[in-house]
Amino acid sequence: MKTIPYDKKSKLVYTPVDTVERRKNLSYEEFVQDYASVGKPVIITDALRNWKASTKWTMDFFRSQYGAAEYLVIDYKADAGMRERHYSYMRVDDYIDYITSDTVDKSLYLSEFNAWNHPELQEDCEDLIYFKNWYRKIPIKFLNKYCGRISSVLIGRKGSTAGLHYDRRCDTAWVAVISGRKQVLLFSPDQEKYLYGGQVDPFNPNFEKFPLYAKAKPVECMLNPGEIIHMPPIWWHDIRNLEDTIGITNNTLNEWSYDLVYRQWVLKLTPVGGHIFPILVKFPWLCRLFC
Repeated sequence: MKTIPYDKKSKLVYTPVDTVERRKNLSYEEFVQDYASVGKPVIITDALRNWKASTKWTMDFFRSQYGAAEYLVIDYKADAGMRERHYSYMRVDDYIDYITSDTVDKSLYLSEFNAWNHPELQEDCEDLIYFKNWYRKIPIKFLNKYCGRISSVLIGRKGSTAGLHYDRRCDTAWVAVISGRKQVLLFSPDQEKYLYGGQVDPFNPNFEKFPLYAKAKPVECMLNPGEIIHMPPIWWHDIRNLEDTIGITNNTLNEWSYDLVYRQWVLKLTPVGGHIFPILVKFPWLCRLFC
């Protein structure tokens, strides 16, 4: 692991873009130079070609293997150009039945399926050279207790969305699509002042209620099956399922996000735990003392 000065002040590096580049045969060195080190998103179009999940993960697969499991589902109800988040628990098989039903008054999204609790699912997704992840050094029990989900299977009905947000730990994220298509809206960190804390629905904004949003500059792109998008820390985003979709998302802790994550823990999440956090990253066996 790279040694990091833990008292270093976090300096966000990002590059505003008009479009998200699509890259094939991208080397790790190119990824670091052109995207990770300068805080710039990118879509990698051929990263999933060796994943077992690409052919294995279907609605029938999740129904048969995980149908009885219950997970939180999100319902983002649009009302006058803004969205309100509602949560409920639902069995996986019931959710897949819902996807195929004619129900139109809701747009539920099963986006809380903790993939790291299922090592067999992780084995279906080959590690990618682009996304070193120091979270992997930390025991899953500790992550679940103090950090929340690091990786989630995403099963979404057409029209569903997780809403406008940025990842609150300030780590780096990627989203991979196994089946279906997703519409992505990205906002660089300097756009936050126009986003009303994520209350606005960027796909159908109410400018009377959220007039500052008219100044926002969303960057739109599409994610197709077999593609993955890299989202740097603190980039706001909303992702809408254009079709019934299956995908997976992962948050990563590495040299590009460490300082931001550390300061987020210290300043907002838990000051005491934040100061302990660097020690736990460096000596993950100590996590057993907190579980």
